Amino acid sequence: MKNGKTLFAVSLALLMFSLIGFADFQNPHPNVDFKIFQFPRGAMPRIDGDTSDWEIVPDHYTYGTDLLNDTEDGHGTEIDRKDLDVKVTVGWVKGMNRLYFLYEAHDDFWDFERINPKGYLNDIFEIAVDGDRSGGPFIVNPNILSPDNKDQIRPEFLENHIRFAGVHAQNYHIYTPPVNNAWVLVWGAQPWIGEFPYSNYAYSYDFKHGESGKLILECWITPFDYAPFDRPEDAVETELEEDMEIGLSWSILDFDGEKRDGHYNLAHNVQMVKDATYLLPFRLAPIEPSLQPDLKAEWTFKILDVDAGTVSFHDESIGKITSWKWDFGDGTTSTEPNPIHEFGPGVRKMITLEVTGPKGSSKRTRYWDVITK
Repeated sequence: MKNGKTLFAVSLALLMFSLIGFADFQNPHPNVDFKIFQFPRGAMPRIDGDTSDWEIVPDHYTYGTDLLNDTEDGHGTEIDRKDLDVKVTVGWVKGMNRLYFLYEAHDDFWDFERINPKGYLNDIFEIAVDGDRSGGPFIVNPNILSPDNKDQIRPEFLENHIRFAGVHAQNYHIYTPPVNNAWVLVWGAQPWIGEFPYSNYAYSYDFKHGESGKLILECWITPFDYAPFDRPEDAVETELEEDMEIGLSWSILDFDGEKRDGHYNLAHNVQMVKDATYLLPFRLAPIEPSLQPDLKAEWTFKILDVDAGTVSFHDESIGKITSWKWDFGDGTTSTEPNPIHEFGPGVRKMITLEVTGPKGSSKRTRYWDVITK
């Protein structure tokens, strides 16, 4: 019961943060439709630093330097493209709770050999994500650190840090590039989200420390509605579905030697790195029409009553459809798009859906998938 009460208390607090916070934040890009490209399952990108997998993505899914604002170091929106120029493209695959990122950046000074007392080791691409848009703070105030030892959390704040930081929304400090270093610092209490099978990454670049050049980062991360610090098996992944909105933003920390040259961010408010109220609404787009077949039968099912053999079927077909025909393999049929059928006990049948439309017809048969007691 203790974990249940804690989760309820955290959820209630986050709901209060959400109700208060979203009313105050003004989206700095009201005319931008932020969308996440849906990769077909047969064309999902390999994480290998090769951008050819992303060539199918239309340009309007890519967000560039013109949308950024340096809210801390004086550049504002007047960003010198010769100093820093970036492009970010985000993708997803239906049925997989992953967000894919392609980060392409040109910098006049790539910094990745410096040791900084504040903990920044090199240039950083920082992603903040709130999968269910719960909103509100998700990183505890830095004042929790001991004044005598910045690597130690004050004991009185440790429990709150473990139960709160990164639990309902996540922040990834991604090192660009990670030379003699982990690829990401998870700003939260659950470093496991930065490891496979919860994330993956690859880089491509040919510059040395202090030189200019172009860097390519490919990665994917898993957004979580609930990410406990030490129990990945109890985590709740965000169930990504077509047309849903998630909270998302990113920032770039650009260091040139001993100084930070800029802190550019998409939300135009640096609070985005620790408060999900300031994240932007990104919509999970359907597959582009040009990448879809004209007509393809597809369906899913759910067993409602395993003893009675009651099963609901749901049409997932692609294309314009004018008629449906279900063959349940027991001598009965249905012309409903989403029928419910009672098989009785002990059923293991061959079930077929045939759909018809202006482009012709298509069938999908599944063998022995539907089994009842």
